Amino acid sequence: METGTDIQRLLRRHQEIRQAMRLPGGVRILEERELYAIREQLKGIPSAMQMLQLDSTLRASMRP
Repeated sequence: METGTDIQRLLRRHQEIRQAMRLPGGVRILEERELYAIREQLKGIPSAMQMLQLDSTLRASMRP
């Protein structure tokens, strides 16, 4: 099982990649694949998935 520190690291990296995808030039395919790999790792951790859902909901509500 992942430790709290590992989960925080994965969540932070997930956020970094998602932000980079929105910048001009986007991200390389390797980073996009890393994003999918991180999501797969986090799927087994209910609290982490809840945090990702909350983050997505907040971002959607902030869009103009």
